[in-house]
Amino acid sequence: MPLELREIDAEVDFPALARCLYESYEEPLQKFFYVWFPIFEGSENARKNSLDEAAERLAKWHTEDPSSYWQKVIDTETGNIAGAALWNIHKENPFAQAHDMEVTWFPDDGSRKFTEQMIELHSAPRALRGQRPHIYLFIIYTSPAYRRKGVGQQLMSWGIKKADEMGVEMFLDSTPMGRPLYEENGFVGVHDNLITPQTDTPDDAWKELEKKTGPVPFCLMWRPVGGKYEEGKTILPWENE
Repeated sequence: MPLELREIDAEVDFPALARCLYESYEEPLQKFFYVWFPIFEGSENARKNSLDEAAERLAKWHTEDPSSYWQKVIDTETGNIAGAALWNIHKENPFAQAHDMEVTWFPDDGSRKFTEQMIELHSAPRALRGQRPHIYLFIIYTSPAYRRKGVGQQLMSWGIKKADEMGVEMFLDSTPMGRPLYEENGFVGVHDNLITPQTDTPDDAWKELEKKTGPVPFCLMWRPVGGKYEEGKTILPWENE
C-alpha cells in the first residue's frame, strides 16, 4: 500500500476530496463539521446533495483564493485518496483588510446567523496574533481506512518544509483529537477557544444547529519561525505589536 504525497488536480479531484473529508470527520463524528458541511436530513438524496455542494464550494474557494494550496496523499495501488490538507500560504498580513466569509450553504435564517458567528469566533484568536505573513493549516484529514499509516505526517511535513523555506510562522486551530500530531511537529497551544455563539432571539433553526454542535472546543496553535520554541524564552511576536 504505497502512499504518496501529491498536489491535487483541481479539475477533477474535488468530488473525491469531499467524499474523503466526510468519511474522516464522521468517524468518529466531529460535531462542528455540520456547521461547515450540513446534510439536510429529510430531503431526497440528502447526503449526495451535500457532497455535491461541498465539492463545488471547495473548488470555488480554491479557485478564488490565491493563498489556497491543497495537497493529497494517494494510495498508488488503488488511486484512492488517503488524506488531504488545505494550506493557506499568506505572503502578506491576511488581516490587513476585513473580509467576511459568505455563508451560502445554509438558508437565510438562524442557522446562517449561527454559522456566521461561529466562523467569526473561530478566526478571532488568529486575527489578533497572526498579523504577519504566515502559513495557516485550514483543513487536514485522513480516511479511516488509512489511519496510523503516516498520512497526516506526510501532509504536515509538506507545510512545515514550505514555512521553513519562506521563513514564516505557522498557525492552526486544533481539536482535542488532532493536538498530539501538531505538538509532535513543534506547535504549541497559545489560546484555548471554546466557541459558543450567542443571541437573545434564537429562532428554531438556530436552536437546532446549536443542539447539533454544542460548544466547540478549539485551541489556536502556533509554530515559530524554524520551529524552535523554548517555554519562557521564545518571544511571542504578537505581544510586541
